[in-house]
Amino acid sequence: MNVPQPVLRLHLLKVGSCRHIERIALTGAPFKPVAFPALAALIIHPTAGAILFDTGYARHFHEATQVFPERIYRWLTPVVQPPHQQLSRQLARFGVALGDVRLCILSHYHGDHVAGLRDLPNAGIMVMRAAHEDLRRRGRLGALIHGLLPRLLPADLDARTRFAEMQPAVTLAEPWNSLGAGHDLIGDRSLLGVALPGHAAGHMGLLLRDSDGRQVLLSADAAWSIQGIREFRMPSRLVRPILDDWRAYRGTLDRLHRLSVAHPELVILPSHCSTSLGAYQYSWGLQ
Repeated sequence: MNVPQPVLRLHLLKVGSCRHIERIALTGAPFKPVAFPALAALIIHPTAGAILFDTGYARHFHEATQVFPERIYRWLTPVVQPPHQQLSRQLARFGVALGDVRLCILSHYHGDHVAGLRDLPNAGIMVMRAAHEDLRRRGRLGALIHGLLPRLLPADLDARTRFAEMQPAVTLAEPWNSLGAGHDLIGDRSLLGVALPGHAAGHMGLLLRDSDGRQVLLSADAAWSIQGIREFRMPSRLVRPILDDWRAYRGTLDRLHRLSVAHPELVILPSHCSTSLGAYQYSWGLQ
């Protein structure tokens, strides 16, 4: 018997941004600096309450990158976060306080996705095991090279963390099944963690259905832009040393590209794409 899925309200939040050369993220793009928004997603579940997918930036990022060599991270990706883009203010627009968030699902541990974790004292953390193990095994310089800033993370991280792979495995419905299996993250099949390997160890997307019935894949950094997905355009080879697995990244991008071409009705939302973020908000009245 099919059990109706709960209706989820999805709100996309721009929690700061950084500037970087566009051609680094997209082969063939101009050599000009552009803004890359840092996306967090607020999901309101009827019984589980407020859930976050990633956190975007926070003041902790600036604190963690004050010293060398971590300061290199700040130099390479200068961050801008006006007050109205702070996570606390964004959540308040929907009647949610930082302490109300009971679960934060992480795509991976890069600094622009976890900088607000220390502001969520009551949130359990869900992440893939490979991401957590990679974080813990790296030294200070190795972590920095791969976009990790351990100083951003709460002291009780290990105690609060659960692994997505420990949740029940599910077969994804067509056409998403081309991405492999998923994991039922909260037990009612409303939020499915999907491995999207390549960008970082244990990189994970989140598949859900929004309140308008649209199937949405929050694809995090599987690509930096929807243009890269639709046109199957890789980033510059200059980023190859900092990616976890270049070949796996290419394979993931190929699968997302094929999905987007064969099923243009599907919504795939990269974490740093102003185009897809704006289009989703405009089309569905989300602010």
